[in-house]
Amino acid sequence: MRVLVVGAGYWGPNIVRNLLEFPEVESIGISDLDASKAQKLVQRYPRTHVAESAPAVFSDRYDVAFIVTPVHTHADLARAALDAGLHVMVEKPLTRTSDEAKDLIARAEQADRRLMVGHVFHYKPEVRALAELAKSGELGKIRYMDSVRVNLGLFRPDVNVMWDLAPHDLTIFEAVLGGRMPKRVAAVGASHVPHPTSPQETMVHLSLDYGDGLMGHVHVNWYSPLKQRLMVVAGDKKMAVYDDINTAEPIKVYDRGTYDPEQDTPAYPSLRTGHTFIPNIRQEEPLKLQIREFFNAIKEGRAPETDGHSGLRVIRILETAMRSLKEDGRFVEVA
Repeated sequence: MRVLVVGAGYWGPNIVRNLLEFPEVESIGISDLDASKAQKLVQRYPRTHVAESAPAVFSDRYDVAFIVTPVHTHADLARAALDAGLHVMVEKPLTRTSDEAKDLIARAEQADRRLMVGHVFHYKPEVRALAELAKSGELGKIRYMDSVRVNLGLFRPDVNVMWDLAPHDLTIFEAVLGGRMPKRVAAVGASHVPHPTSPQETMVHLSLDYGDGLMGHVHVNWYSPLKQRLMVVAGDKKMAVYDDINTAEPIKVYDRGTYDPEQDTPAYPSLRTGHTFIPNIRQEEPLKLQIREFFNAIKEGRAPETDGHSGLRVIRILETAMRSLKEDGRFVEVA
């Protein structure tokens, strides 16, 4: 398998490093507008070579393309790669608009090529465990999900903090809820570090209403003194806390909540506190698992777990949230 990596900036080197773990990868072409970045990777990693710039490079008999470039380039590059007959994986978010995503999905289906979006958190063993807790019924009926993803930087001029960070949380929400989409979305934000040429929100609070009382909340922020990656998934039986920074004990399940006021006690609310359970989670690099799923989907002729439709669902939520940002945070129905 001849693989092409387009983009040798922040995330591209991680993809190259993981690709070398797969024996079916014969060679890796690295393409970047700044050829010196590609050359540095070639000097560092075996089985790699500097490739010409995209989209011209797509005609050079590659089998697979990884698009790891700024989001405004995703649609054009992925379109050209698909039209050249390549299987394509695109970093999140898949595209800037749902129309662009729908076009890529249609082209991939027409060409019988695999289209995958890099929702890497979907493949984290901790997220798999969290989703299994919800699916098994151990948490009971999910009441709400609350996520905080904050740090200082990186400040980006091409997208705001919501488009940069929130796809991770939305991907986890989707895994926990089995693909359930919110019915309406609200978002408020502010730009605390204005960019001189491209002002973007650096902090956003995103609320998602899934109906039947189920709510989701995401706080993303580029302007925080602390790095936090914390999520609460609250069920009516148990509650799970996922701390992505705590690598030793990333998930804790709390047998805490309230008794049923009609069946268990005449007093309301009556609180209960039980044991805390820490599941044993076998660690494996999620990016490697993501690439493995992509290659397996290609070999088996099936859609990958995070296919174009998965990317489209996230974009629909983000587009709706952008409308809410422009309308003073009112709830907007998801189209």
